[in-house]
Amino acid sequence: MNRDLITLALQEFVLKEGKELNEVQQYLRMKHRLDVDQLVLKRRLEKILQTEKAVA
Repeated sequence: MNRDLITLALQEFVLKEGKELNEVQQYLRMKHRLDVDQLVLKRRLEKILQTEKAVA
């Protein structure tokens, strides 16, 4: 999967630190002025998890 800003934020906060999607959404909005819908984050996270399952 492409390692863009949203993917990196999801991997860092959700997968490594166990935080919620709304915290990732707030981080992207505050730090990078990027307004991302929570549904987009959820679908991206599902795609990351599917990719990890395929590799494992």
